[in-house]
Amino acid sequence: MEDTDPENLARFRRIGAHLRGLGLSAPSEFAVDESTGLLLLEDLGDTTLSRLLVDDHETARSAFEATAAMLPSLSAPPPAGLDAPDAAGMAQMVALTFDLLPESETLRNNLLPKLAEALATYAPGPPTLSLRDVHADNLIWLPDRTGDARVGLLDYQDAMLLPHGYDLASLLDDPRREVPKSWRESLVENWQRHAVLSLQRNLRILGIFHRLATQFGKPQYRTFLPRTRVLLTQAAEDLPSLRAPVDELLTRTEHWEAT
Repeated sequence: MEDTDPENLARFRRIGAHLRGLGLSAPSEFAVDESTGLLLLEDLGDTTLSRLLVDDHETARSAFEATAAMLPSLSAPPPAGLDAPDAAGMAQMVALTFDLLPESETLRNNLLPKLAEALATYAPGPPTLSLRDVHADNLIWLPDRTGDARVGLLDYQDAMLLPHGYDLASLLDDPRREVPKSWRESLVENWQRHAVLSLQRNLRILGIFHRLATQFGKPQYRTFLPRTRVLLTQAAEDLPSLRAPVDELLTRTEHWEAT
């Protein structure tokens, strides 16, 4: 791993040490050169959950279930110094999508307060450590290990303190791939909590993927926008106050799939 930003490197190492202290499979460190930002890490292999979804559906289901079972272990006291946005702060994380949409101030001022209210209503309780990018490309299946350690964890330097269930929404409602409906139904306990966290996450992703496709020369991200829109529609169905503004946003960003 190479990261020339000292703060990113320090955060990655601090969170990794915390995860290993919980008995989780964050890569072990073998050597570090902080002056160059180089970190020699354990190789957890290449059996990602995304690969299993394609090659071995039965094992993929076991791996997804193991990941969901592992996530509650993150409720242990977290490392210091992580951001912990409240409901209003989480709603503001979506603002970048509106920044990319001209003349959207009225819609922004309608949707974001309703999103904050829904987050406060349906996802209450103390925040917990969220790795945020808990999706199938960042998870390695390690069947030779036991318990929670069977799931290898990557890309956690952007961790924050967020409502319990955020990482489950990241796992199950990922725009890059479709998780079977039966798996979602068996792993989600509180659908409105799941819906509002999925909605917040994918409203932000809608803007991120559009920006990557149009401003950063990565047109492949445009292929994920239709799935992102499906997930947003699906989540809004369980959140009555957000159905209309989400529908309006999807209508006004429909052209993003083609530009």
